[in-house]
Amino acid sequence: MQFVTDRERKERDWLAREVASAAALTDADRIRILRDLLRTVDAIRSTKSPDELLREEEVRRHLEDLPARRRYEALADRLG
Repeated sequence: MQFVTDRERKERDWLAREVASAAALTDADRIRILRDLLRTVDAIRSTKSPDELLREEEVRRHLEDLPARRRYEALADRLG
């Protein structure tokens, strides 16, 4: 039997709820959500200076390498 921490159990439960919610969406719901996200991104980016955009890109690249990302990738692998 594999030892599961309380945090891992909570993460697994959260992910299962998210997957169930996503599975219930219609294609029209998914398209609407994606369009809303794209409009939001465009609105936010239009208010940023080139320097701010560059800094945000550097932060994004840095965050992709953090341990938390690897932990969530490992969680997804275990659940998959």
